[in-house]
Amino acid sequence: MKIFKMTTVTLWLAAICFMGLAACGAGGVSSDAIGGDDDGEWDTGNDLDADADSDTDSDGDSDPSDTGTDTGTDTGKCDPEELKTYWLSADDSNSMASPTIARWMIEAGMWPSFSVRTYEFLNYFRFDYAAPAAGHVAVHEELAPVEGEPGAYSLQIGVRAPDGSSLERRPLNLVFSLDDSGSMEGSPIERQKQVCRDIAHNLTKGDVVSIVTWNQDANVLLSSHVVDGPDDEVLLGKINGLLADGTTDLHQGLVKAYELASENASGSRMNRVILVSDGQANTGITDHDIIADGAKDSEKEGIYLVGVGVGNGYDDTLMDDVTDAGKGAYVFIDTLAEADRMFDDPDRLISLLDIAARNVQVELELPAGWLMREFHGEEYSENPQEVEPQHLAPSDEMVFNQIVSSCSEPGEDAAQAITVRAHYLDPATREPKTDETTATVASLLEGTNRSLVKGNAIVAYAEALKTIQQTGPGPAADQVLAATLAVVKAADKTLGGDADLGQIEALILILRSKI
Repeated sequence: MKIFKMTTVTLWLAAICFMGLAACGAGGVSSDAIGGDDDGEWDTGNDLDADADSDTDSDGDSDPSDTGTDTGTDTGKCDPEELKTYWLSADDSNSMASPTIARWMIEAGMWPSFSVRTYEFLNYFRFDYAAPAAGHVAVHEELAPVEGEPGAYSLQIGVRAPDGSSLERRPLNLVFSLDDSGSMEGSPIERQKQVCRDIAHNLTKGDVVSIVTWNQDANVLLSSHVVDGPDDEVLLGKINGLLADGTTDLHQGLVKAYELASENASGSRMNRVILVSDGQANTGITDHDIIADGAKDSEKEGIYLVGVGVGNGYDDTLMDDVTDAGKGAYVFIDTLAEADRMFDDPDRLISLLDIAARNVQVELELPAGWLMREFHGEEYSENPQEVEPQHLAPSDEMVFNQIVSSCSEPGEDAAQAITVRAHYLDPATREPKTDETTATVASLLEGTNRSLVKGNAIVAYAEALKTIQQTGPGPAADQVLAATLAVVKAADKTLGGDADLGQIEALILILRSKI
């Protein structure tokens, strides 16, 4: 059975390209330099490890020619008697670097050229799904017809964790693995310091903290230090004294951090490694798979990796690989304010560090004659063994946005039901649990669907970024961005004003202003 990876909503965007706009066939973007220009033109160069297609190959063979399009058997033909059940993955709910990288590049005057992972956009922006009772997850589903396509529906699933509270958290065994190589000089190391200071501000008496810094060598600045409360002076002294110099041996720094974390690992503590880096491994072992292997025992040992990206010549692919292997959050910090947003709020910090439901697998049971047509998550399959379970953080949600279709005659599918189940393990006892919801098509279509409206606009934005990477700056890109802006504005109006959509509108306007 083949795993189906993310398909896209670029059909309506790509249609613009086939309306005689030759620029849509333009080549890719250089990756030689980074930085914006002041001449009103886009800088189309950068040092990001760029891959215009956001997602790995659908059959897992890492074929770089794969376009992220579903090449499986679900081509739009359906059997009215056939029942389809799909298993879905949206990646860890706290993997959300991609939209921040996009914002950073756009605001810096760079044409976006990086790995756009649409599901991370859905992870990053906030939705209003109601929280469940303690010990459960809430499963929400929303449905709306796709305009102009009879039998096609936009379906969004939200799996919401219980609310977490910083007042109830377990003690921490925390290891900072900090890049202090020369490439971190300037704003990157200042962002790194701010992340560490924000975390230090939220520590409580008895938390255990260690610090490993690394350039060409791994150096232990602090080992098994028991803090006396928030803003521990010894810890802050080490953080504020960080300097950037030398080359980068990320692998060595990661291995040493895991050694320190293991020394203090305890079932009564949250055991976490916080890796802060620009991801530029240029000394020692630099192979992505080998570096990621250093985090693979995190599941067995209960030590999870939180990856924090900073820096200019940024290797997003490496950081994504490492954090995926480490079963933890992945964020990108583009400003000091973003550091505060992610790490200074105690409840948001716990959402990044803790786990509310382990090994979540979402099962989508469609009515007879229905099938998946487009999927905007990480992967899906009809075989649950082929979709990797993912963790869900406290106060967080996994959001699955897709297009499904029915071959029923108009009106005949109103009484049919769509069932969604979330299978997961209790974070403490590892007891298997399942929560589910079932609703008829008619009842779903009568719903308000506010989160679906927002999700569709976010997906449109992410997919537009992919498309314009192929076009480069020019009339074709402007056409795509104009269409996307209309979608986002309409959603914002429907929701009565939404801060996230307002931010997306502003970024699209920046892009269009310099074409």
